[in-house]
Amino acid sequence: MKRTSHWRLARITMVTVVAVLIGVIAPSVSTAPPAVAATDGQMIYPASGTIQSKVGDGCRGTSRPTHNGIDISGQGGTPILAAYDGVIKARAWSNGYGYYVDIQHTGGYVTRYAHMVSQGSVSLGARVVRGQQIGVVGSTGNSTGAHLHFEVWRNGSVYSAINGGFVCLSSVTRGKTLPLSFPGLRTSVIPPANSADYNGDGKSDLLGIAADSDLQFFAGNGKGAFGAASVITSGWGAYRHLTHTDLNADGRGDMLAVRSDGLLEYYAGGASGGFGQYSRLDVDWDTRRHVISGADFSGDGLQDVLAVSASGALTLYRGNGAGALTGARTTVGSGWGSIAFMAGGDFDGDGLGDIMAVASDGVLYFYGGLRAGFRAGVVVGRGWGSFTAFTGGVDYNGDRRGDIIARAANGDLYLYAGNGAGKFANGKVVSSDWGGYLQIE
Repeated sequence: MKRTSHWRLARITMVTVVAVLIGVIAPSVSTAPPAVAATDGQMIYPASGTIQSKVGDGCRGTSRPTHNGIDISGQGGTPILAAYDGVIKARAWSNGYGYYVDIQHTGGYVTRYAHMVSQGSVSLGARVVRGQQIGVVGSTGNSTGAHLHFEVWRNGSVYSAINGGFVCLSSVTRGKTLPLSFPGLRTSVIPPANSADYNGDGKSDLLGIAADSDLQFFAGNGKGAFGAASVITSGWGAYRHLTHTDLNADGRGDMLAVRSDGLLEYYAGGASGGFGQYSRLDVDWDTRRHVISGADFSGDGLQDVLAVSASGALTLYRGNGAGALTGARTTVGSGWGSIAFMAGGDFDGDGLGDIMAVASDGVLYFYGGLRAGFRAGVVVGRGWGSFTAFTGGVDYNGDRRGDIIARAANGDLYLYAGNGAGKFANGKVVSSDWGGYLQIE
């Protein structure tokens, strides 16, 4: 197969309250300090009071080996604040925790706020910022008095290092910064999904393999439409998979491609557009039914790769943040052999990679990310079986939410704008004459 060399490709630049408790605890009329979006990677104290227990420590010379959090006692009925920016992932009741709320943060962190007066003041799936009130200190569940039970988890395990931010029997003030660093907790404002920004203008673009095997670039305008085709190079007709990614964590769109001989190739986005570094990542990928990327599926803050084998097994390949895979692979699902199309991205805004998948019967499913795993599929659409190409998971229309691009049998290209909660607005035609393209990504 004759085509432009990888190094020539690398040089090409593209144009273009509330409840009654045991005892009486009335919601406080005091107000919480103003909520401010976090930009420094630092959590704050979520409540005021005295530290009575820590992780595994009873704070009076006693051990509490099964205690997974920090107990801040006193001041029943006062506000509970979100310790850091995130998304409400649980808002529930248990006999032990009473009313509690979980917040998912970047970097694999989850914080839990328990024994609240009620379910909390923020709805499930909503995004909150550091310092925003999420509930009121109470004494529900297995509790002997008004206090906040505060837990921090990371990548599915109790984060016992949180003990370093608290001193037994001391007093803390809600809203003050915890004197503790949190490795991997994002230290800048979350940018819009841009792992398909190939020309460096901050807008998501498209790649297409034309019928004559040319690899073409289409600049996105940030409003859901795309410019005219620009040929990058030729000889791509035999490629089985093409997917966008940011495998080197530099904020620019990279490209992954699977050749017909099974070689998995990586093309890093260039600093001023086009592609730079080229490398061969793995072999024997020619039997994969689907290969997708473009999101952090493991919860470590780095983008990863998902692939479906010939047997229908879904495998997670972890990215190392430097343009390669770590070698670690985890089977995260089975029975994916009947899936017609897949796209990866953060469709619900929680920082974890999700999957949108079209089944063979045309039903569109949303699989929410769970850090190296996924929730059960939820039906979010029907009648998708007539589409002949499918991609997305990035922001095409400038609203900072993951969208979908799908091609109809007549060659029309449809944009389905994401709502940030795993669903989409009605599709609208944004382009035509795409029927001859072998792949669209």
